[in-house]
Amino acid sequence: MIDENLPTFYLRPSSDNVKHNASVLLSQYGSEAAPAYALRHPDPALPGSKNRYAVALYDSYHPEILYGEVLLIPEWTQPTLSQEEIRKNGGVPPAPQPILPSSFVIQLYNPDQQIVVQQGVSKWSATPQWVFEMPQQSFRQPSVASIDRTQSDPTASETTPKLRFKWRKDGKLTKDHVCLLSGKNTNPDGSKRKNREPDITISMFKHLKEITMYEPNLMRVDIEDPKGLEVVMLLSAIVIREVYNGNMRDTFNVSDIPRRLSDGAAPRKNSYERTGRPRTDILPSQTPLQPTHPRPPLQAQTANPRPPPTDPRSQWEIDAETVRLKKQVEREERERRHAEHAETKRVKKMLEEEERKARLKQIEIDKETERLKRQFEREQRHAHKNNTPSLPARPAASLRPNFPTLNNPQPPVQRPHSASPYRPAGPYLQEPANNASSSVFFGGGSSSNLRPPEGRRVRSKPSFFGLLGHSDHSGPRLSKKQSAVF
Repeated sequence: MIDENLPTFYLRPSSDNVKHNASVLLSQYGSEAAPAYALRHPDPALPGSKNRYAVALYDSYHPEILYGEVLLIPEWTQPTLSQEEIRKNGGVPPAPQPILPSSFVIQLYNPDQQIVVQQGVSKWSATPQWVFEMPQQSFRQPSVASIDRTQSDPTASETTPKLRFKWRKDGKLTKDHVCLLSGKNTNPDGSKRKNREPDITISMFKHLKEITMYEPNLMRVDIEDPKGLEVVMLLSAIVIREVYNGNMRDTFNVSDIPRRLSDGAAPRKNSYERTGRPRTDILPSQTPLQPTHPRPPLQAQTANPRPPPTDPRSQWEIDAETVRLKKQVEREERERRHAEHAETKRVKKMLEEEERKARLKQIEIDKETERLKRQFEREQRHAHKNNTPSLPARPAASLRPNFPTLNNPQPPVQRPHSASPYRPAGPYLQEPANNASSSVFFGGGSSSNLRPPEGRRVRSKPSFFGLLGHSDHSGPRLSKKQSAVF
């Protein structure tokens, strides 16, 4: 603060905690700073506030009273034709960048007038400066004549004298600015510079936060609308601070450049995981419910509250978003095909593994079957060998063929039963009573061992033709013919 007695305006955040709004407080003669104006910016989230800058100055106690506003739409760089840049940017030209404007217009109300502020450079110090002019007469003279009412306002008349003001930076290494009133030219033809009055300071902008009106020099300004001059100085100082000394992207609410379109965005969630397998952790009871409210009609869906683009940046954003969505759809389709291919390959591999396991299992079953079969055959042979008795040897007399006749069939042989354990009846295997080895054929043994038990008679087997052997049945027998000679 230069002097507490001078009127000083302070730029402070808004009391309603709105980030894009601010308050202008006024302090004079050492008093507490009180609200004087309300500074408002459009909501950055609204589509209509994109790619532009706007600020308005309202009355602090009567919010419906608007003193003045500034709307600044920047120009944009032309798209490049370099294929290398387009390729690096993912197939679309680089985003157009805002160009810092060299002038802006302040719109005043009641009376309505436009103040154009031009940016320039000082010839002596090479520092930037902003020049504007204000008419000395702003209000129409009261008159009862009808012809006076048909005339235009003095602010719009080219014959109205104007005063020239300029904001100039106080130095190259400082942020302070000074508002000067350009001196008048005392020479009527304006050819001699030595007759020009010096510039006088009427306002100072310290640290881009407080504006001090130098009241002694301000009284020397011959102007009809001092309130309009105050509004113009406030709005011009705010624009210089936010536009020419701030970040252009934030000032003009330029949306961030999306990532390279070649990189793409994160894939949307689907039923496939990154491994290509379908998700199985979602139970039927966990299936998300569909919305029950009806879908809006097609016209309501296609309606876009945002107005059509009026600047190259908005058009570029639309084109870039179209290309990005197209690439995203292609990438998702490619990922879906890859997932399906991976799933098909996994299922095929699983089936092949199952078939291989089935073949191995079948081979094991066949081997086990063959082993059990061989084991069963060995056990069967061993059991048959142990349980089958050996047959006795036939005597020599019984070795002759004894074929039964057709008329006298041989009855079945009835073998004697004995309570004693079975013993083989062969001549070589039977043990004699006196435990001495003897043979019936060589006279060493008794023939009683070969006789059947008493009470039972063994039939002799008839021969096939009834020629040999004797039969017990009664009937005609063939007698042997005797020779007549012998």
